[in-house]
Amino acid sequence: DVFFGRNTFHDEKSINSNNNVDLTDKMWAGSLTEQESIWSFDDEEGFEADLTGAHKSFISRHHSNEEVDEVVEEPERLEDVQADSTLLGGLHAFMSDQEQQFVTAHLISGDPSRLAMATEMMHYVSALSRQEIKKPKMNKRQVCLDKSVRTKVKEVIKEGNEARRLKEEKDSRTAVSDMAKQLTTVHVGGVAGGRRVIKRQVDMELRKQIKYMELHPLPLRMPKYAVVTANKIEMAGLTFWDDMWDGTILDAFSKITVTKSLLGHTTVAKQPLENSGVHSVIDAGSLKSKGKGYIDTYKPRVLVASINRDLGQQGVVKGDVVSHFNGEPFIGTATELSELIDSRFEGEILTIVFNADNAVAEALKRRSMV
Repeated sequence: DVFFGRNTFHDEKSINSNNNVDLTDKMWAGSLTEQESIWSFDDEEGFEADLTGAHKSFISRHHSNEEVDEVVEEPERLEDVQADSTLLGGLHAFMSDQEQQFVTAHLISGDPSRLAMATEMMHYVSALSRQEIKKPKMNKRQVCLDKSVRTKVKEVIKEGNEARRLKEEKDSRTAVSDMAKQLTTVHVGGVAGGRRVIKRQVDMELRKQIKYMELHPLPLRMPKYAVVTANKIEMAGLTFWDDMWDGTILDAFSKITVTKSLLGHTTVAKQPLENSGVHSVIDAGSLKSKGKGYIDTYKPRVLVASINRDLGQQGVVKGDVVSHFNGEPFIGTATELSELIDSRFEGEILTIVFNADNAVAEALKRRSMV
């Protein structure tokens, strides 16, 4: 919870006595997780890690329900949820099995708020997985009092990630060495035959994955999480446009194109992707086959009309739907959103979630039912 931005304060005296950590810095603001304790699996606290070996987890455990006014109720049990690596964007390699199940449960819950939370989690796991690993300059038992808990958590995670990477490399070299010893005992024809068998198995697995994605297509507008700094000069290139959602799940599988003419006229075009896989997802929770999956009436929303460099580097594109701003669902117009951003203090950190709307949330939920 500390790492993922829960804006709660703990008993400084008790924590200092255990960990020699000074909690004088304020935790992150604007996080989707600051109001609810979502990373809670059991009665453990701290990290699922052994400082003498590879850290198994990115996630901070927290089970102090007394400090939380409201706790997220999980309707499903984690053991009943099958982790879906196709939803995790390659990040499953940096998460434990239980964490994969937890994030998957949020992604397929059908709840836009839980979908936004899962998107935030994946954003920070992705950011940590790309960071360079630096060796600490002091003993692990020493604690630097002038650093925040957030910094110390990131250092522990970095060390664990590096330790786990080195261990995996060692295991891989051992496996290759054992395989090489086995191959030296067979003749050339046997080696060639073994390679053909391996290639055939890889091709079969690849075809299975392609077939799975054909039957379980992902929405074209997958959720995104972006962190930007309030700066009037840099944010000048960011503009928004008012749009209407037609209330269908098919909208999640539609490519939204926003274009602006030389005369300043903005047009929005929507091109739905309709095939057997998309319809199988929509029909999974509907009595009507090959329909658009109406789940609501027409509702206003805000699209990204133009982007700046910062958001572009984080994968945001024109046509993305603004669903959450600073940890809260955004309900308003394009003008109101622009004014909200302009009203922030210079240098303030802003968080924006895109595409965590009702259409995408329901599409991911029904996809898990196919």
